[in-house]
Amino acid sequence: MKETYIGDLKSGTSVNTTFLVRSKERKTARNGSAYLDLEFQDSTGTIKAKLWDCDSFDQAFETDDVVRVTGGVENYQGNLQLSLRKIVKCREADIDLADYLPHSAQNSEKLLEGLVLRIRQMPQGPLQTLLLNLLTDPEIARKYKTAPAAMSYHHAFIGGLIEHVSSLVRLGDRACDHYPFLDRELILAGLLLHDIGKIEELNFTRGFSYTTRGQLVGHISMGVEMVRDRVREIPDFPPELWDRLQHIILAHHGKLEFGSPKEPMFMEALVVNYLDDLDSKLEAMLEQYEADKDRPGDFTARSRPLGRELLKPPLKAVAPVAPAKGGAANTQLFTD
Repeated sequence: MKETYIGDLKSGTSVNTTFLVRSKERKTARNGSAYLDLEFQDSTGTIKAKLWDCDSFDQAFETDDVVRVTGGVENYQGNLQLSLRKIVKCREADIDLADYLPHSAQNSEKLLEGLVLRIRQMPQGPLQTLLLNLLTDPEIARKYKTAPAAMSYHHAFIGGLIEHVSSLVRLGDRACDHYPFLDRELILAGLLLHDIGKIEELNFTRGFSYTTRGQLVGHISMGVEMVRDRVREIPDFPPELWDRLQHIILAHHGKLEFGSPKEPMFMEALVVNYLDDLDSKLEAMLEQYEADKDRPGDFTARSRPLGRELLKPPLKAVAPVAPAKGGAANTQLFTD
């Protein structure tokens, strides 16, 4: 069992624990000696590290390996970092990846059950058949409830995708309650499928990275391919309905400069785009507030996803925020 987490580290203390290697680069110091510039990760965060005079150590580890380190915790330019004395690769049998990858505070199994229940509440028809075909497929379901929603922008943790989509489905129902002229089933299908390509675009077995095909093709095109394959298995799926659903997937980033091959051209596509944008940006804000909860002053540091500093909310207004990376939290099925 992992002894100490990054979130527990204090400057001036020693450390003897395990981390996942996020990056490893051999560099040369001014005095000519070689050192390793490293970044480690566990379920509570990331930290930089240095291994000095590294040529005298066994370097038989790579990015995405889990290693045991000993050393000291230092404060460098306002941030904690590790100065290492020793680093050794761990045996696979000793590793529980839940200790090293950030993960949702919500129960992904319960969230998936809730989504499938909501789909079964839809009117019977081609969209319900398509959605059940996809989300009850064991391999797709396994990845759908595990994948992050992004590499770093928002919901970048195990179970992030299904947490994001579950939030969107609830928002979609509320938007349709307010605007009864919208096609509720088409919106829900779009919300459930808009990011399905991410289960193949991203590698999330050891750290988070893009698959080769994900880097080349991207989740929007991959998602269209995945859904199209299932549409072809459904007899008499209306071609015009597939065109509208496909457009929603293609347009969900909203603008060409944001990576959408198309911009929203009808109301349901616009709703999916705006709800997706709202949920992802609010999550990015919550994560920035959590990261800077101990930072002095009224503003956070600059949020990289949003490109600006954020005014901190009043303490009494802050709900439990962005994923407590681990444990369980309340989950609500789609029964209302």
